[in-house]
Amino acid sequence: MNLTIHPEAAKNCNKKAEDLLQRLQRAPERFSRKRGPSNPDIHSTHTFTSKNIIGEMGFGWSDFMGNTVAKAFQQGNELVGLFEDDYIQLIRLAEAIHKSLRPPVVTVQLLTNLVFDWIKEAHRKTIEVSMTDYVLHECEERITEAEIWIPISHFFIPHPFVFGRITFRAITKAMMDEWETSALAKCTTEEERTAVKTGMERRRRKFQALATATMKIEAEPDRAYEIAYEETDKSVSLLRFFSPAMLDPAKTSYSAPLGRQHEDGYDYLLIKDKKIVGHNAGLTDKSSPVWNFTVEDQQTFAPELQVLHGLLLADKLTDFQEMVLDGLTIFSRSFLAKDISDKLIYMLVALESVFLKDTGEFIQDAIGLRMAYMQNVSVAERKKIIADVKAVYKLRSRFVHHGQRVSVDESELLTRFKRHVLLSLMALIPTAASTISKTDFFDGLENRRLSGYNG
Repeated sequence: MNLTIHPEAAKNCNKKAEDLLQRLQRAPERFSRKRGPSNPDIHSTHTFTSKNIIGEMGFGWSDFMGNTVAKAFQQGNELVGLFEDDYIQLIRLAEAIHKSLRPPVVTVQLLTNLVFDWIKEAHRKTIEVSMTDYVLHECEERITEAEIWIPISHFFIPHPFVFGRITFRAITKAMMDEWETSALAKCTTEEERTAVKTGMERRRRKFQALATATMKIEAEPDRAYEIAYEETDKSVSLLRFFSPAMLDPAKTSYSAPLGRQHEDGYDYLLIKDKKIVGHNAGLTDKSSPVWNFTVEDQQTFAPELQVLHGLLLADKLTDFQEMVLDGLTIFSRSFLAKDISDKLIYMLVALESVFLKDTGEFIQDAIGLRMAYMQNVSVAERKKIIADVKAVYKLRSRFVHHGQRVSVDESELLTRFKRHVLLSLMALIPTAASTISKTDFFDGLENRRLSGYNG
């Protein structure tokens, strides 16, 4: 793959790289201080020596929050590099290259490292090409076609299907068997075989039968994962709209890319006479988190899924289509929240993002009326929807302004309200298949209200 950058952008970036080259300095004293002794109680599983280091060793420093603040290399008996503000300028330069590079198939981190490598070699006078020529060549050498599979926690499917740019597939027992057989074939001792089997058993419990979001991408490996994750997050967020958590305001969904499902748990030790005598651990949420997205479910929601699939694939969306996708995505995040007050905030933000025309409107009145007219119900039912919206906003005000958390005692109201939200947002999906604008949408709702239309 050939990467390109606009000539003017390249000229500007090369000048900034030359400026950074002049900013190289020896490591300030505060970066040379040795740390105190390590905590002897911390358990170590591996020891790294000089034999484990391949190639030239680099040096970096982080602040107390874990953010990298400096980068250096060995030059004779000294450490030379970019520190603090100069290092920040290195990051800004990498971000500028990333913004100008076409196609965008490398990470900012890789660009940061490559620009610094050029500065190091230029300082040593071992390189003659410009920074952008060097960086683009090194990036092209790293680009490959990758197939990324991202497991989705607690999500199971009967067969593969495509949604947006993602193909969802299950991790089968046969795939795990093949992985284990391949790993065992490389073992030379019984100890290694035992370790492989133990590790594979752990991985089977973690991965086997789970649905995964899969995508083929031509990019640098870390960027391939970034792209796959971005597309996975879009698709899973919209799919979650059709999960079992859609109706119950107290239910939490844990169907998210594995490792990001945030399952709360407990973990504690039992002590007697200052000695550890026991250990207990488990998950806080005892409800079933499993989501089986059955054939029947997929058929039931086929019209809505087809529209959303098309929107995910579209290169360009109308402002109304963008509004619908944003609203559905925000609403979907309420399923992941654990506290019912947090869930309520997500639901209201989702509604405000799609049913408020501008900041000058009275929020409760505008949202209540538009939600009511999105549903084909009687006038009496519409009055109930408007009343529920006002009641829920009182709960929100109590939480936001007075710190009073929403209680499960309001579960009947919240269940009704979540159903109103669900039906109102779902009614937007068929309309999103058209090319109407936000203005067209709001004008249409206003005409419907003024004409007394009941459908």
